[in-house]
Amino acid sequence: MTSPAAAPDGSVMKKLSSLFDRLLSAMGGVSAGLLALGTLVITVEIFIRGLGIGSLPWAIEAVEYALLGVTFLAAPWVLWKGAHVRVDILVEIMPPKMQRAADLLANISGVVVCAVIFYYGLVSTIGLYNSDTRIFRVLVVKEWWLFSLVPFSCALMLIEFARRIFKGSRPRDADVTPGSEANF
Repeated sequence: MTSPAAAPDGSVMKKLSSLFDRLLSAMGGVSAGLLALGTLVITVEIFIRGLGIGSLPWAIEAVEYALLGVTFLAAPWVLWKGAHVRVDILVEIMPPKMQRAADLLANISGVVVCAVIFYYGLVSTIGLYNSDTRIFRVLVVKEWWLFSLVPFSCALMLIEFARRIFKGSRPRDADVTPGSEANF
């Protein structure tokens, strides 16, 4: 039996990459579930109010927190899928080598920006954890719970941008069509 460090053909990296892909996929699923749940809660709230039965005082606040979660949990998934907004009118008219250089520059910029936001998000989250601050509205929520989404999301996006840089340094497959998610 071979140790993971001695595994041939980078199988450890393939396994880690596969595990990371599953994590991002799960985050997309959780985001979709939060969005569906938020839609359901608001629909029930409107229905209950319309019937004059009462209301769910926590509903709007819970949906606000869910939307925050959707934003930060879905961002790495969207990046992984290549489904983010991309203005590529200039890139499309560039020669292939310049397109690869523009992609590399964009991915390096993504790593830098995510690293900076990760750092400051982590510092803020640790500060909020240490001060044990809470948001008092209808629901009482520890602030660090909300802020922890920022460094978590940015760390995953940083990894995905780094993977794109690494993948971009390899020759592209001949069967990849322009505009597909494999062509960053």
